[in-house]
Amino acid sequence: MNRFAAACAVGAAVLTVAACSSSTTQSAGPSSSATSTSAAGAAMAGGAHTVTLAPMPTGTATLTWNAANETVTAALNMSGFTPGGAHAMHIHPGTCADQTKPPSVPFPDITADSSGDVHQTVTSTTKSPGGIPASSYLNIHLAPSATMGAPGSLGFTPIACADIPAGTAHGPVTLKLTAPPDHGRTPAGTATWSYDAATHKLTVDVRATGLPANTSHAVHFHDGSCVKQGAVAYGLPDLKTDGSGGGSEHATITVSGPPPAHGWYVNLHFGPMAKILAGGNPTMEFAPVLCGDVVG
Repeated sequence: MNRFAAACAVGAAVLTVAACSSSTTQSAGPSSSATSTSAAGAAMAGGAHTVTLAPMPTGTATLTWNAANETVTAALNMSGFTPGGAHAMHIHPGTCADQTKPPSVPFPDITADSSGDVHQTVTSTTKSPGGIPASSYLNIHLAPSATMGAPGSLGFTPIACADIPAGTAHGPVTLKLTAPPDHGRTPAGTATWSYDAATHKLTVDVRATGLPANTSHAVHFHDGSCVKQGAVAYGLPDLKTDGSGGGSEHATITVSGPPPAHGWYVNLHFGPMAKILAGGNPTMEFAPVLCGDVVG
């Protein structure tokens, strides 16, 4: 069992009852790494602290056309994926805001490392005569090619996208990938917390917009950072969205000490706590959707 699974498995037992309510008090035992992290560095105690939650995954892909064999090469430098997760990637006609056409240039699956980073170069599996297609976009899906399914299925869900600018047929062109809009809204959020040193209670408010309507999402404090993911330190109840894709929750948890000035991040996952693990390993629904580093 990896470090993510071990920490999540403990958290799952603690959160089974708490996750049924958007406002609760719970005692969530930290992972061993969380205990040491809390004691390290300058701790943030007293007052309220807020972090902006940014869409995940994020990063760049540089596309280059090879005239000799008419293929497209994509060099990725990205973070914020499910650690160890594999994802289908294609060039599609259209735009990130209008994803209605099938792919025209497929690539081999990309695979994240144990920290959720992708530093990988892949070459298209079909030819692209004339260069990098114009009026197209690069799309990364939630699942790998073998299990992504058809449009509208869970695995097909786009998680990172970038429009390809005109006039870049031969490349190289570097694209900034981010979460595509859902019904015109891009995911965004904040997490605000305060710590009571007398009671060791951490009170947390999480707010999010631009998520799929009427869905639930696991929320955790993790060791590490958004670009170098680590084990779960403490879990919160699932955040539930309304019909417009917005949601908020207020929770109080018992912790061993105040959040550190550095070394924690807040992670909101694609799926609820009950679905982000299978057999002790992260599922595709573990995928980070919103993330923010705790910085004092």
